[in-house]
Parts: sequence; C-alpha cells; structure tokens
Amino acid sequence: MACFLFTPSVSAQTTRDVASTQLESPHIFISTGGFLPIADLNSRYGAFATIGAGFGVKTESNKYFGFRLTYLTGAEAQEPGLLSNLLTTSGEIIDNEGNVARITVTGRGAIIGILGGKIIPVGNSNLNSGLFLRGGLGSIHHKIGFDFTENHISQLEDPYLPGYDRLTWGGYVSGFVGYWHMDAYRRVNAYGGIFGFASRTSPLRTMNFDTGIPDSAPRFDAGLGLEFGWVLHIYKRAPKEYWY
Repeated sequence: MACFLFTPSVSAQTTRDVASTQLESPHIFISTGGFLPIADLNSRYGAFATIGAGFGVKTESNKYFGFRLTYLTGAEAQEPGLLSNLLTTSGEIIDNEGNVARITVTGRGAIIGILGGKIIPVGNSNLNSGLFLRGGLGSIHHKIGFDFTENHISQLEDPYLPGYDRLTWGGYVSGFVGYWHMDAYRRVNAYGGIFGFASRTSPLRTMNFDTGIPDSAPRFDAGLGLEFGWVLHIYKRAPKEYWY
C-alpha cells in the first residue's frame, strides 16, 4: 500500500503500428501529373498538365473510396479553323488599338468525380502499402482559352467569347494502376502510377463564329498519362494507457 501511495504515476500514449496493422485512414490528397489526349481530344489539343485535390478513405480492409477535383491546363490548342474569321491576310489578329495582338491559345478544363479501388499489400513489410488499383467516374469539361494582356480584343471578350471557346461537357470513366505508400513513421505518404480515362462528350455552343458551323456531333475524348499524389492522413488518436 505504501509503495502504491508514494510511487509517482507514469502515463504513456500508445502508438499505432502502421506497418503491421491495417488501419482505416481518412485523408486529403493533392495530385499532379499530365496526359496525352487520345481520339477526338487529340485533334483539338496537345498534352495536358493536371493539378487537383480530393478527399478519400482507406478502410481497414484496404478498400479505397474518394472524391476528386482535377484541373486540366496548359494544352496547346490546334483546332482547325480556329479564329479564321479574325485573321488578316498575313495571318495576324488586330486588337482594338490597331496593333498586332499577342494571343496565347490553350486548352483548359476540369474533372470532377468519385473514386473506388483497392490497395493490395506486396509482402508483409507494410500492410497499408502496396499495389494501388483505382477506378472512377464523373463529369469532364474542356474548352479553349485565350490570354492577351496588352490590349482589348472585343471579338474574344463577352458576349462573343462563347462563339470561339468550343466548350464541351460529358461523363467519363477512368482507371489507375500504381503504388500506394503509407509510411510506417507517418512522414512520407504518397502514391503514383499510370491513369487513363474515356469520355462521351457533347458540344455546348450552338454556333462557332469563326467557321460558321455549329458543333453538334458527340465526341469520344480520352487520355493516358501519369499521376502522382501527396497524401495527408487524418489519424485517430491512439487510446491512452496508464501504468503505476
């Protein structure tokens, strides 16, 4: 009894063993990468860069569920007939001040969707890391953007801009094969691999001012590329245990 009364108590918080125990882990992720367009998308754009973010949950059974928002940017636009009605005989565009305009024309868009998949451990060294298989579906849209900063070009500003931007929207399905790393020391958590998508899209503009021809036919837009992500896990606090 005396030892119990006069010996100072010591408390310690247990930690979860990430390597040997399969854990449930809600998380936020930030992704980047790029892809090469395929099919109809390739006839309009060059390679895209991607940057995105989302929220996911890895379950104790290593199933995966999530939601993502990814921006598409930086693709060179190569649409036949683009701005043909604004070009001079020497192939230039004149701004409102009568000067030759400097215009950057790029493709941009976004992917919004849900994700589902599975993490398959490779060996027994870390049960929360391994082959990452993931599928997804959702919404995709893309359009042509025009950047010019020196002077105004009325034809490429509202309300005329929608007649040139080729805005297109539809649904997509995607697949991803890569590796998921959940660090045993909770320092570096990331994933990376190959992804691809296929989509059925439709033009949303009734008329293209430059060609005078409306876009009405459905499109098959697809892409294949690389994706890398940085993962911020939201761990539950381990229970406290006390020894005296």
